[in-house]
Amino acid sequence: MADKIEKLNAEDATPGSHGEAQMMAGAGMALREWNEGKTTGKDDHAQDYETLGYVIAGEAKLCSGDETLHLTQGDSWRVPKGVMHHYEVEESFRAVEVTSPPARGQALGGMSAS
Repeated sequence: MADKIEKLNAEDATPGSHGEAQMMAGAGMALREWNEGKTTGKDDHAQDYETLGYVIAGEAKLCSGDETLHLTQGDSWRVPKGVMHHYEVEESFRAVEVTSPPARGQALGGMSAS
């Protein structure tokens, strides 16, 4: 990474292994986009990074223990590093997430990871 401003064209985003598009990454954070269809029955998992997300369209449930957050367009969320959680999408969900430290090649927030 150079010490200058950068741009990544949308068509150059790297497809991730869990349905996400790997977008820009820096030394201390990374950005991804999710375009998810229906997902259910996912197991709880924890990541070794903090996640901040923003819902562009659709709806999802973010579940952790006995707490469930209903995420809709315009909502944002945070999953601290090491917190067990999973996502459930009933129809479709489009969101962007930032992770710190950068999640490279891992399921960002674990939307499609089990």
